[in-house]
This record gives sequence, structure tokens and C-alpha cells, in this order.
Amino acid sequence: MSDYRIIREKRKSFAAEVNPDFQVVIKAPNEAPDIAVDDFIRRKTKWIDKQLDYFRQFNRPENSQIVSGCSVLYLGRQYQLIIEKAPWKNAVRVLKNKIYILSSAPQKTEEINAAFQHWLLSRAQTVFSERLAECMKSFPNMTQPELKIRKLKKRWGSYLKKHQIVLNPDLIKASKRSVDYVIFHELCHTLYPDHTAEFYSLLSTKMPDWQDVKEKMELKLLSY
Repeated sequence: MSDYRIIREKRKSFAAEVNPDFQVVIKAPNEAPDIAVDDFIRRKTKWIDKQLDYFRQFNRPENSQIVSGCSVLYLGRQYQLIIEKAPWKNAVRVLKNKIYILSSAPQKTEEINAAFQHWLLSRAQTVFSERLAECMKSFPNMTQPELKIRKLKKRWGSYLKKHQIVLNPDLIKASKRSVDYVIFHELCHTLYPDHTAEFYSLLSTKMPDWQDVKEKMELKLLSY
């Protein structure tokens, strides 16, 4: 039980959540006995393990060094990273199932790593902006929120009352459809701050297959 955070609240059923920082949250009805909580956790163990495995693939330590031949995630696909010597200084190119870093100093691993992280961030800014603009078409009467990209410990996205949407830059590793799911989720929070029945009804209207997208992502098929 020490590995889980148990939250008792006014609700009729149990629920489990796994956050990107690997925290497992179990929500239980106030009146549920401990034995019922334990039984729910046992039944959800396989699902929780799958969730944890999914998030682990997004959590390469920031100070780890990438090397030529390693595998990286980008827009829901796995690519082989190739570092090659070239006249240019740290240019990044995507070709088929490979991402090339072309560098005049391929032996400078810290510089190579920084260049790749900078490229991922620039791609996140471009892709997230494009997907937000596309998702906004489903909210024709809403002013588009300001987009912020910032590391988030426990979530992929967040809506701020200043009418801003914050997206985790690591989301660039997931598919565009996953990015859409996170954006739709946060856009629905502009109207419904909490996860009420009305919130999920609106989300289902805007993205009817959101549950399928979320489930596939949770099963490591990379679709959040």
C-alpha cells in the first residue's frame, strides 16, 4: 500500500491514475473498507504496470547522453538516431525511420545532446501550435488560448485561468493524435474546470474517439 497514494472522496466507484512522474493514485469511495481498496489494486495491477512502462519510455534522464545508433521517440514513432560528421554544425534531419544529427564535431557528446534537445523543443513549438490551431476549429466561438511549453512533472498539459494552455515538451514524443487529445482535454477545461460528467460529454463531442486514443497510448501504441 505504501507505493500508492489513496484518496478517499465522495464517489460511487474506484478509479486508478498513473502520473508521468510514476505516482500511482487510487481514488476510493469514503465508505469503502481497506479490503475493498486492496482488492481493487490487485485487479488493476496489470493495467498499472502497463501505464508505468508507457511513461518510462518518455523519461530519458535529461543529463543522459545520446549516442549514435540509439533509439528515440518522435511523434509516436521510434527512430534510430545517427550521428555523422559533416561540414554543418549540429543540423538535424529526419529521413524515413532515422534521425540524423550532422555535426562538424560528432565527438562532443554534450554539444550533440544539447542540439538534439533544442531541435525537439523547436519541433514541439511548431507542432503544438499547428495542432492547437486545428483543434480550435471545433471551438469557433472561443478566443484561442495562449500556448506555453513548459516541463510538467505530473501531467502532459494544463489549463491556466489566464486563458493559457501549457503543454509538456515531452509530448513531442507522442503521436499528433495524442497531442490533439491533450489539447482537446485542456480546451474543455476552459468551460469545465473539473472532470465532471459535463466535461466528459463535451470532450466526447469534440473528440469522439478520445477514449480509444488514450487507451492505445496507455498500451504503449503511442497514440496520450
